[in-house]
Amino acid sequence: MTKKSKITAEQIAASLEAFCRQLAKPLVTPDVVPLGWFTVADLANKSGKSPVTVGPRLNHMVKNGDAERKDFVIQLEQRVRAVPHYRLLEK
Repeated sequence: MTKKSKITAEQIAASLEAFCRQLAKPLVTPDVVPLGWFTVADLANKSGKSPVTVGPRLNHMVKNGDAERKDFVIQLEQRVRAVPHYRLLEK
């Protein structure tokens, strides 16, 4: 039989601190959204309409070539995720 090694309290504390530091780091870094790109919520607030109304209109504009869509990774409250952003095109 092999002799079991004992783990000290200092080793546990150091391991826990390292683990907590890893948890604090974001897995994905947010993108920097360039000027002129807006979320559905941004455009809804500016127009005074609801996001439910603005969303389908934006999709229609993208299909017609009046707007462009691109997903940017942004910080939302407690998480980081990809959110579609829209840029209105001038013709």
